[in-house]
Amino acid sequence: MERTHLTIILLSAFLVSSLLPHSLNAATGRCNPSDYEVLLKIKQALGNPYHLASWVPNTDCCDWYALQCNDTTNRVVELTIFSGQISGQIPSEVGDLPYLDNLTFRKLSNITGPIPQSITKLKRLRFLRLSWLNLTGPVPDFISELSNLIFLELNFNKFTGPIPSSFSSFTKLGALRLDRNQLSGSIPESFGHFKGIRTRFIPI
Repeated sequence: MERTHLTIILLSAFLVSSLLPHSLNAATGRCNPSDYEVLLKIKQALGNPYHLASWVPNTDCCDWYALQCNDTTNRVVELTIFSGQISGQIPSEVGDLPYLDNLTFRKLSNITGPIPQSITKLKRLRFLRLSWLNLTGPVPDFISELSNLIFLELNFNKFTGPIPSSFSSFTKLGALRLDRNQLSGSIPESFGHFKGIRTRFIPI
């Protein structure tokens, strides 16, 4: 009798564990489970704003507002948080969305602090728009590690200090906006060696 009871318990535990991944996938639809978890962390880090009210647990994140999934891979490729009553800093978790092609935080005057270094993990990123915020500190040199960028917009912030000379290492950049900050110093001489054919540099 005891052996039969133990067998039933073990069988029940096996069935529950085997059904969990399927249940999660059924609840989140097309959405990749890893992206789903990261997005919920981003929402929490931003204080669960009404702007992201559609980001409801156990629903398909590919249907959520302010983002876009690739139709083939179902990975999140675009995160655009534009306007709205959102306070805090850009969550470091944005760096855990490895398939991002476009990352935008724009016209959010209560977003402060520095740019998180975690964005350097976004090796597929081509568009980075962090503008009309209240970001402070120096323009990070580590942004130059995003070698696939073709558009970089950091204007209308409160960045201080010099322009990183490492930005000249971008080989695909087509536009760079740094205007309306509090930058100092001269434009680096290295900027005369931009390799991007259509580079458009807009200084302070």
